Formats: sequence, structure tokens, C-alpha cells
Amino acid sequence: MAKFNPLANEGKRRLARLQKELRRRRLDAMLVFDRTNTLYLTGLRCSLSYLFVTPREAILYVDGRYIEAARAAVGHADVRLMTETPAAFAKVQRELAPQRIGFEGSSPWLAVRDWRQLLAGSDWEECGELLREMRLIKSPEEIRRIEQSARLNDAVFSHALAQVRPGLSELDVRDAVRNEADRLGAGGLAFDTIVAAGVMSSRPHYIPQARPLRRGDLLLIDMGLVHGGYCSDMTRTVGLGAKPAARLVKAYGAVLEAQRKALDAVGPGIACAELDRLARESLKGRKLARYFTHGLGHGVGLEIHEPPTLNSRSREILRAGMVITIEPGVYLPGLGGIRIEDLVLVTRTGHKVLSRTPKQFQLVAFE
Repeated sequence: MAKFNPLANEGKRRLARLQKELRRRRLDAMLVFDRTNTLYLTGLRCSLSYLFVTPREAILYVDGRYIEAARAAVGHADVRLMTETPAAFAKVQRELAPQRIGFEGSSPWLAVRDWRQLLAGSDWEECGELLREMRLIKSPEEIRRIEQSARLNDAVFSHALAQVRPGLSELDVRDAVRNEADRLGAGGLAFDTIVAAGVMSSRPHYIPQARPLRRGDLLLIDMGLVHGGYCSDMTRTVGLGAKPAARLVKAYGAVLEAQRKALDAVGPGIACAELDRLARESLKGRKLARYFTHGLGHGVGLEIHEPPTLNSRSREILRAGMVITIEPGVYLPGLGGIRIEDLVLVTRTGHKVLSRTPKQFQLVAFE
């Protein structure tokens, strides 16, 4: 069954903007393969579709599973069944004779090859940055939905943490997240929830196991929800019942300070690489920088990982309307790890932290 983006009414405006960019680039057409980009432009989420956009029109090709739903939901593009594709493109060749066709570099090569055969004689150019640029800056409605997703994420985290007690496993905590997200009406999880306890918390992208929680463990929960079509993302690390090893307590303070320094600098005009540097320099002062083994953050929107990328290699500059994560971490093999992550909106005057769950070190009752 097709799922629909609640921002479908923005699709017409977005499509018109893309068509303007095609004219500017002197492209005769663009073939959109990426399903999330198609969702962004049409409001339709489905597992198989192709969107053919020219400076004057747009044609959405879907298979028989989605044709009725697509025709009901998409009013600003011509919806056609995929079986019509060969004849339709023979007509395109006759009427338009497109010489320059854009496509996303992330597109599956076999799909690009097949479409190049249908439109033989055209030059194909990578232009995925057109849609990447559009999706970087969130509209007011997109921001509202991301904020709602973050609020829901806070509530689900609070509920899941309240369920923690002896006898539960990492998988039980993960299931508590899933169940409460469903109960509160989330549109799903933005990614597989990470629940890592004790020494396993030193593995940044750990997969929860049937490992029982123990008093004195650190418990790291990295979670995100989808609400209104948009993702949220947050990580918190807490102690279970008793203070963990002194080295971990000190590491927690260092990570919290590194996050604060990066957060304080977030605003339009700041380089993503500079934010990453600030966090690493802070940890370097505590002799912990070598245990920070990933980038500082990433963009969030319709997908959980979007541009911009916040790491030492990034060349991107923050602009108002971007939504990013700030998530430094320290991972001590054989001992445990800490990550503190907030979802952050870049505003015209600075930033707004969308994650409201407290970050000061917390010992959770465990008895």
C-alpha cells in the first residue's frame, strides 16, 4: 500500500523550482530515480517509481500496485503506468528530442542503462546536486514536522527509560521504544534503535542483543522516529543504579563539554568542519580525542542521514533552515562508551536545540 507525504501540497512549488533549475542548466529533462526525491517532489512514497521532469511538464511512472493511489494523490504531474513507458518515450523522442538529460549520481546503474536505451542519442549528465540543494533548507512546514518528531522522540525515550529494571535485556529496551512509538502514533522508526549496555556501549553502531542489563552499567540509547514523514534523532547515555567506573564518569563530562562547545558555535556561516574541530579540540584537552571515532553529525529530514555532513573533510557551510545533529562520543574498548546527541535547527540568528531530554549525567533507579 502506498504511503503519502503530508507535505504533498508543497510538491507543486518544489517541482516548479526544479524546472526553473533545469532551464538555468540548459537541461532538456531530468529523470529522478531516487524514491525519497520523488516523495519530496510528488508527495507519493512507493517502492518503485520514475519521475521524468522537463522544463514544462512532469510524468510520474509507477507500476500497477500504485497507479490508483498515485492518480488520486498527485495532481501536479501526469501519472502513467510503467507498461506505457516504451511508447511514451518514443513520443518524447519525437516531440522533444532531448539532447541533455540529468540524473542523480546515486541512481542504480542498471536502471540508468535501461532508460538510456529508451532515450538513445541523448547525453546524460549527473545533476543530483539540484535536489540535494533544495532539500538542504527546510521550509517552515518541514521544520514544524521535524520539531513534532523530536517532541515525540523525547516522550518515547522517557517512557522507555522508565521501564528499565533488573531482568530486562537490551532487546527489551529496544522493544519498549518500538511499542511506545506505535502507541503514540509515530509513523515508524527513523532507523533501528541502538541500545548498548555496559562494555557494549563502546561500539557506536551496536546491534542490541539479549544481553541482560546490570547495575553499574552505562546504557546508551540512540533512537529516532518518523512523524509526519520527517525524522528525528537523539542519543542519551545514562547510568544504571550505581556510578560507573571513574574513567567513564570523567569521559561523560568531557563529551558533554565537547558537545556544548560545538553547539555554542552553531549558526549560519559556520563551517561544518570547524564544528567538528571544536569538538575534537575539546576532547583533545582531556586526552580523549583518539576515542572519538566518527564525524560530529549529519543533516536530518525525510531521511535520517542527509547533507550536510559534519566532519573534518566537510566543505559545507551552515545556513538557516538546515537541521543537523551534534553528536560527539568517546568509546573506550572493554570499558564502555558515551555519546550525547541533539537535533538542532540552524536559525537566522544562531540555532535552536530541538531535543529537550536533559543531558546532565543521570543515574536511573535500577532495583
